[in-house]
Amino acid sequence: MRKKINERATAMELRKGGKHDFIRKLILEGFFDSPVTTAAVVTRIRERFGKRLKPNHVQTYMQKFMAGDMIHGVKVTGVQGNYWVVASVPKKKALLLINKANHGLIDENDIFSDKLVKKLSKNFATEFDDLKHNFGRSGTCTAFLLRKILEKLIYISFAKHRVETKLEDRSKAGGLVGLETMINIASSEKVRGIPFLTPKTAKEIKGVKFLGDSAAHNPLINVDMKTITPQLPFIITAYEELAKKL
Repeated sequence: MRKKINERATAMELRKGGKHDFIRKLILEGFFDSPVTTAAVVTRIRERFGKRLKPNHVQTYMQKFMAGDMIHGVKVTGVQGNYWVVASVPKKKALLLINKANHGLIDENDIFSDKLVKKLSKNFATEFDDLKHNFGRSGTCTAFLLRKILEKLIYISFAKHRVETKLEDRSKAGGLVGLETMINIASSEKVRGIPFLTPKTAKEIKGVKFLGDSAAHNPLINVDMKTITPQLPFIITAYEELAKKL
């Protein structure tokens, strides 16, 4: 898709030396391959072409490229104006890139889709409220909460299909197996031929489990948000797969 964006931009009939032409050149140069702020666009045009573009005019000039499916804007909670990125980068990935570049900037409601939050709100209202207060501020608390949500979501999804007994630890009366075993069971247990967690997802979320375990049980370690960010696409996928079983 990135190649097609370049082809569309190149084919546009624009006045040479105009503001639209400047933005097109930045697209072709890869400036928008990662999310950038309106201020960054203004600065780069001044640096690259020696021309001034007012911040409140950027949205107007971007509309032509948005209509052509070359650029889209990404709104971040608490930040004035949009981030701009090529259309080949979906919103979720753009938000994760922004979070990686700006430690603590992204609100957890920007990371999880509205559909997922709504689906889980009945059983996870407290966890999401706690996450809202800690996401981007405390990596240790965030890691623990992400782990807790995963463990609780596995159990509730199993209970929904009346197979929660498969998560019981037979060596402990009333106890449950550990999260790692839960993940393994979830990847093998199926409903209408589809596992609770796909094997690939089950493998990838082991990193979140490790960080959550470190947050909960290792008194010498504080988890940094920067170590959590790369794990977010996997934990989001896991939540979405399990939510389909609710």
